[in-house]
Amino acid sequence: MGIRSIKAKILNPKPDGTISFIRNGVIRFDTKSGKIHSIEQAKSQFEDGNDNRHKKYFLLPGLIDLHSHIPQLPGIAKNANELIPWLKNHIFPLETKFSDYSYAQHIAQLFFTEALHFGTTCIVAYSSVHKDATDISFEVAKTIGIRAFIGKAMMDRDMNKYPLPLPNWKENIKDSLEIAKKWHGTDNGRLNFILSPRFAGSCSMKLLEKTAEVSKAENLFIQTHLSENRSEINYIKSLFPNCSTNTHIFKKSKLLSDRTLLAHCLYLSQVELHIIEEANSKIVHCPTSNIFLQSGFLPIRRYQSHNIEIGLGTDVAGGYSLSMFNEMKNAIETSKIVNVDTTNLKKPILAASEAFWISTLGNARILKIDNEIGSLEVGKDADFILIKPNKKFQFYYRTDDIEAILLNLLYLPHTYSIEKVFIRGKEISDIPKIETTKPSSHLQKG
Repeated sequence: MGIRSIKAKILNPKPDGTISFIRNGVIRFDTKSGKIHSIEQAKSQFEDGNDNRHKKYFLLPGLIDLHSHIPQLPGIAKNANELIPWLKNHIFPLETKFSDYSYAQHIAQLFFTEALHFGTTCIVAYSSVHKDATDISFEVAKTIGIRAFIGKAMMDRDMNKYPLPLPNWKENIKDSLEIAKKWHGTDNGRLNFILSPRFAGSCSMKLLEKTAEVSKAENLFIQTHLSENRSEINYIKSLFPNCSTNTHIFKKSKLLSDRTLLAHCLYLSQVELHIIEEANSKIVHCPTSNIFLQSGFLPIRRYQSHNIEIGLGTDVAGGYSLSMFNEMKNAIETSKIVNVDTTNLKKPILAASEAFWISTLGNARILKIDNEIGSLEVGKDADFILIKPNKKFQFYYRTDDIEAILLNLLYLPHTYSIEKVFIRGKEISDIPKIETTKPSSHLQKG
């Protein structure tokens, strides 16, 4: 075994929802198997064979982003209209550029590299409607070394807004199955395919029903959007007049299961919450995007009372950053806004430790990979990040208070830098240059 050990200040989420702090911690991991060998308090200030260079650094499990869009990276900070006009005027035209294989490859490389630089070691993301673009996104993720769930955006309804012809439901299913066959579960599960019907406004009932069937048959996760914006909700209701709410559309199509990730979910009624709870589907909170696009504020405490698991995602490019620390901060701020805005009894605001737990072990649980990542435990994959406090701002971090340390990491990004990222015990330092290649012969251009 090639055992490497690093001494650092270790913050680690625990199964009970708390965070542990080891001021003088040592993590040992096998660089060959990529597994954690041990994690404990240092027995002495200097240990034989131990890497003491990082003893003043913070060591955290890699962050997990449950919702983002690869083609939208160049669309960050573009005209914060509401959702539908923003999609029509900026995002849809941008996504059509993914028909260019070299362009798609370039943007995918920038996307995954940016995520790693922010300490994200696992990300769930949409590609575009193009089969080849989704294929190259997997190729890039494989080369870079990030853990990823990637899906081809599934759309068969153009909304009179999409600037190119869309595949019908049969082609959407066929393309998705072909990509899944090639990529799902590869590299011992580091890369996975996720079925990705964009939202009910861009999908026929037939496409939603068939996606549900494939998810069940192939044991694949589903990602989609639900109840993001009031105008969007009304538009979708006009498309499905026989369904009383947007959630009922997903219930009728049998799209809801314990493997369904529902992004946004801002305006859910009690009936809808009960439907989601009964199906054991998951909600992905995207607070930065919700603010940027004037969509609204998710009442996290009310939703949690329904025993619904809630994750966190950046939602680039509605969200303007791939930083999960930024997303945690905005989740906290949103919980404050909900408190200010409500006439009901005030609820406790989201704590930094809760937001951090959600972004690590909580998101891993939602993806059903908490036995592999999400926390630092013996036998788990050595996915972690090393954070170096800026000497000029060391006074912010001279504390053993977990909440204070995390608040500093969330609200004071100028006081530290993410120095190293490890995935399966491998240091992701020099991002390899990816040469432009031709599409795989069995994946024809979409």
